[in-house]
Amino acid sequence: MSLALGACATGMVDDSADPFEDFNRQMFGFNEGLDQAVLEPAARGYRAVTNEPVRQGVSNFVGNLGEPVVFANELLQFKVGGAAETFGRFVVNSTVGLVGIFDPATSMGLEASNEDFGQTLGYWGMASGPYLVLPVIGPSSPRDAFGMGVDAAANPLTTAEFEGDTETRIGVGILAGLSAREGALETVDDVRGTRLDPYTTLRRFHVRNRAAQVGNREFVPSDIQEVPDYELDF
Repeated sequence: MSLALGACATGMVDDSADPFEDFNRQMFGFNEGLDQAVLEPAARGYRAVTNEPVRQGVSNFVGNLGEPVVFANELLQFKVGGAAETFGRFVVNSTVGLVGIFDPATSMGLEASNEDFGQTLGYWGMASGPYLVLPVIGPSSPRDAFGMGVDAAANPLTTAEFEGDTETRIGVGILAGLSAREGALETVDDVRGTRLDPYTTLRRFHVRNRAAQVGNREFVPSDIQEVPDYELDF
């Protein structure tokens, strides 16, 4: 059993290992600058000109487009029941839910899952590798960065060829980014407002959350202990 699976099984996660810290902090600073200059204002503008039902519809639509990738990863992890449920969600929401804008599947008891290829690799014993902050994308790891590439390539929207396919992919990407950033407005504000080092707080949150996802455990954000002073960089 790999270190990653062993850690997940015991619940013990080393969230302080950060051999790329100098690079990561530079990327964190770059991402913070980009976010404050472009992404956050765009997300707040998006919230200002839309209401909750519209934003929920956009979130549902984007999530529904990713269901085939979730389905494939559940099969790769032998989660046959979950794969069947995801397939059912996709069929119901793509038809009755008007291409995923509405989510009747949830009211029918078909709950959403979140499985990606990074989790699949973790399931099969691949350790995540060191914490890694990517430009624009943010917190990740070598395993998860590779997994994101595989998921993107496997998404039917990426490979489908039709008139206006490039414009459609760009539009969906912008919608997904706006929806995700708008949904994280309060969380990011909380991280930035803490007296702790935001970089270290985010690293701890991400590492523990990903370990919980790979180990199929519930992650409780309040479980993150206060970062000791020697880890902070004010």
